[in-house]
Amino acid sequence: MASLQDIRRRIRSVKSTQQVTKAMKMISAVKMRKSQERLLSMRPFASKLHEVIGQVVARFESDDRTTENPLAQAFLSPRKERYIHLVVIASDKGLCGGFNANLLKTADAFLKKKHPGVIIKCDVIGRRAAEWARKVGIKTSLEAVSLNPDDFMNTARDIALRATNAYSDGEIDALYLVHNYFNSAVSQAPIEFRVFPPLEVPAADGVQHLLEPDPETVLRELLPHYVEIEIYRALLESAASEHAARMAAMDKATSNASEMIDKLTLHMNKVRQAAITNQIIEVVSGAAS
Repeated sequence: MASLQDIRRRIRSVKSTQQVTKAMKMISAVKMRKSQERLLSMRPFASKLHEVIGQVVARFESDDRTTENPLAQAFLSPRKERYIHLVVIASDKGLCGGFNANLLKTADAFLKKKHPGVIIKCDVIGRRAAEWARKVGIKTSLEAVSLNPDDFMNTARDIALRATNAYSDGEIDALYLVHNYFNSAVSQAPIEFRVFPPLEVPAADGVQHLLEPDPETVLRELLPHYVEIEIYRALLESAASEHAARMAAMDKATSNASEMIDKLTLHMNKVRQAAITNQIIEVVSGAAS
């Protein structure tokens, strides 16, 4: 049986751990709120951009227009997926519950669904994603770790530029993102998302908008920005999800620490009571003899 000193030492250790988890929870809560604000301000812009592109594409279809822009063909007449550019977005650190584990399971499932030989380009963001790529034997063209939110746009622009150029040159036929989607502070889900060719283009609302100088130029200018914004939004989704998952994990760890302290305190009191009872018995036995 553990001595009182051992039990007290263990209680102090658990209390120290509890203070750390409580502090980490508060830090994650602040970071999540900032990430959530960035994400919620970006979502309407990304959605509206997708809608505008849908309007322009509909103009091409209704007027039987043709375009030589290869990226526009991804929306008008998608190519068969023979070569894929994959971007996996995970975190640099752990202690965030099943955030990374669930995401990498989704990435593994994507690999099984799309033969590994089809994926000729792979970009990974976050140390956990880089470790996963090395584990499954995928050669990466970009490994971005320790990114700050201020670096997200430059990273998104770099990936988008390389992906659109590769599509234009016929090196890839599709761009996929695997990341966590932020539903709420208590719900995040890993998803795979095809940036281009898009799974669906928003239907036109029937209103003929004036496009200057012409639909071809508008579409050529908008499409690279669309790819860039979708990657940027995925980075924001992943960041908000990571902080929310870590906040929930640290909250659970703090609660578990409280339960353990209560159990250890109860056990310590029982040990003390048993020790006092034994001392009383010894005193009474000595007096009786």
